[in-house]
Amino acid sequence: MTTARFRVGPSDGPTVADVLERMGGASRGLAGAAAEGRAFLNARRARPDDAVAPGDELAVWPARRDAPGAPPVEVLARWGEILVASKPAALPTAPERRGTRSLITEVAELLGLRAPPHAASRLDVGVSGVVLCATGPRGQRHLAAMREAGRIARVYVGIAGGRIEGAGTWDAPIGAARSRGRSLPAVGGAGAKEAATRYRAVASAGGGAAAATLLRLEPVTGRMHQLRVHAAHAGAPLLGDRDHGGARSVTTARGRVLPLARVALHALRVAVPDEAGEERAALAPVPDELRDLWGALDGDGSAWEEVLTGTPEAALPLAAPSGGAR
Repeated sequence: MTTARFRVGPSDGPTVADVLERMGGASRGLAGAAAEGRAFLNARRARPDDAVAPGDELAVWPARRDAPGAPPVEVLARWGEILVASKPAALPTAPERRGTRSLITEVAELLGLRAPPHAASRLDVGVSGVVLCATGPRGQRHLAAMREAGRIARVYVGIAGGRIEGAGTWDAPIGAARSRGRSLPAVGGAGAKEAATRYRAVASAGGGAAAATLLRLEPVTGRMHQLRVHAAHAGAPLLGDRDHGGARSVTTARGRVLPLARVALHALRVAVPDEAGEERAALAPVPDELRDLWGALDGDGSAWEEVLTGTPEAALPLAAPSGGAR
């Protein structure tokens, strides 16, 4: 079974469970997807009783028994009690509830670990890329110390809806604000704390309402949704970022309307000293869906290689993968 996608019609619903039951019939692969944490309504993890409306998109990832079609989890590197894993966009970093899939539980199974590793930071559902983890208390203490000392360097790549030019630092403080009945990170919200993101416009595509910019992003601080909030505050929210004003779909260079099932943000590279003090780096290749999106917008495919230009740690040797894909 590959990923299944449905567009909710006027006669569907009224809940996610109803749609899945109708689409899947007696198939447990679809009918039980929401209860198993494999269903996503408009790119957000869905509960069985979530209400649906005509036009909503429902995506269902394969069950564990259908692993060959599942999004890949890969261990990119291991240095003592430190490892770097590549998170697919659809997976949460840590389990949202018992029995559901997550990056750290998949890594534990992949490597035969007794317990899931500790994620030193988290990527949101909808965002893909490198995640630093510790497999033991020594590694956990080391990564905490490196974070406190500002020794962990990350490079992200994103596709923003709109035109951004040049390079600089976004430094608007980030707090929390109520939006659509829930609390979300926002510039100047309650309890706002200083936040800084270095950005560089790598390339642009399209024009007018269809304009897009390929961005290199480096978080200096680590606030929740920081890169997403700062891009939106700059007037160019990341494509697919519905929490912060990003487009739900784009019109391609050939006039095709393309729904967006994820946030156009990928954690490309991380560099950190290992426990012996040696600088290490690992890179998670840009997923095909982001390359395809940029190409559909008539963006220059060679621009991806320019994202790491000028990165001091780019000269470091990349670690060879130490685990297989799942």
